[in-house]
Amino acid sequence: MDIATLSGKIATGRIGQTLSRLVPATPIWEREWDVCCVLDGCRLDLMREAAAAGHETLPGPDSVGSLWSVGSQSAEWMDRTFAPEHREEMARTAYVTGNPFSSQSCEHILVTSDDVLPLEPDDFGVFHEAWRDDWVDDDISTIPPEPLTDAAIAIWRNRHELGIDRILIHYMQPHAPFRSRPGWFFGSADIEHWGQFTDGEDADDDVDLEDLTPAEREALEALAEAEAESDDETDSMNDPWLRLRDGDLSREAVWAAYRDNLEWVLDDVARLLANCDGRVAMTSDHGNAIGEFGVWSHPPGTPVPALRRVPWAVRDGRDRETCDPDLPEGIRERDADDATGADGADGDEIESRLEALGYR
Repeated sequence: MDIATLSGKIATGRIGQTLSRLVPATPIWEREWDVCCVLDGCRLDLMREAAAAGHETLPGPDSVGSLWSVGSQSAEWMDRTFAPEHREEMARTAYVTGNPFSSQSCEHILVTSDDVLPLEPDDFGVFHEAWRDDWVDDDISTIPPEPLTDAAIAIWRNRHELGIDRILIHYMQPHAPFRSRPGWFFGSADIEHWGQFTDGEDADDDVDLEDLTPAEREALEALAEAEAESDDETDSMNDPWLRLRDGDLSREAVWAAYRDNLEWVLDDVARLLANCDGRVAMTSDHGNAIGEFGVWSHPPGTPVPALRRVPWAVRDGRDRETCDPDLPEGIRERDADDATGADGADGDEIESRLEALGYR
């Protein structure tokens, strides 16, 4: 076993999980913000790179600070961010999320507790699981940023009536799948295979090899070969970072697609800044490791800085009323007995969406 593999096993094993608990993490509640945008899986250096390139949503790169996240994976971040000791802050906060972990017990993730997940409407002043109704199955299967921004703008404009003084928006980008590389995720665009190549017994039902381009066939063959040779317990088809580790994708290509996904969400956060008054923060739940200490992707309970040190950037928003979205239907119609977002995706669909993220 080489040094990188050994250090990776240590960092993601029991020793790493113990050390992870000792990281001096900062819950977002300890920072000042009115509107907080969580950009799922955004590395600190990626945001600073986008800032240095002059993206309009971000301050200069010297103004992109950082904090140590409470987790290295989304469910772990939710478990600690929404822990019982933060109930008072949560009761005055609207949470708009595109991440399906909000509905999961996560019993299989050993570093999470039994006290938080799944989240409930009563946990927050307003709770809107946008992923239930706004999932898109196209070239890639994901929830784009636009419906989350629309919901957040409408909720924030009605904050006084809704009894909230903060709003937290959990965007799924820059997390894969990558909009600029749909070919990496070909095979099926339905929810059951969100962001991944089709595999398993139903593969022939989803993919007609005669319809694939030569490049797609070559990619599929390379993927099948990598799968056959891999003895890793994790299915690398579900995660571009593991495919990078396995040599199936180049670092330059993955980074460029990752950067484009960040620009995708930042472009929509610019719309948020133009339609919400207040202090708008941008951060992440975790980063993505690309071989640091032998770690790849974002396993839970991992103390590696590439995963735990996340960006923190702040801008002042001003409502110029450049758009006028409606309140989401569940919030508009809810009453004391009507839980927001109760309808939508069923359990199988939720599980499939998380599987496509590489979490199953």
